[in-house]
Amino acid sequence: MTDINKTILEKAAGPTRFNPDEQRRFLETYEERVIASCTLEEARDKMYLEQYSTILTDISDRFHPVLVKISPALDESSQLQYLKKTKDLGLVASIVSDDCRHSPFGLIIHTDHPSGISPTDMSLQYPNLFEKKEETASPEKKPFWKRLFS
Repeated sequence: MTDINKTILEKAAGPTRFNPDEQRRFLETYEERVIASCTLEEARDKMYLEQYSTILTDISDRFHPVLVKISPALDESSQLQYLKKTKDLGLVASIVSDDCRHSPFGLIIHTDHPSGISPTDMSLQYPNLFEKKEETASPEKKPFWKRLFS
């Protein structure tokens, strides 16, 4: 009788998870499986959305399978844009449960085995895609009076 009670209590508590805090932090996956990541602020940035397909294509050429986890803390329009771009490339994407709402990550691109990539930050892996274009300084103009009397 105790075996049945024990089984019922285990099933009522839900599935057992290995390292649940790490899974909540990395949007329901493990840190060692992460290929690329970006924070919530970066995921909201238009530059990241524009370069997302390029990054995902490069990653899918190097790894198989490639899975994408999207944070529930992102606004719905951003979530849908990332989902659509991922589906267009024929990859699997999912919006994770609200348990991961407090994760600092907006996007996690991962695989089902250890990737061995460090650092996983997209801006560090692809610095040429995220360079801020600096405005070129215009040549220094002479003041009016110097031009007039020189």
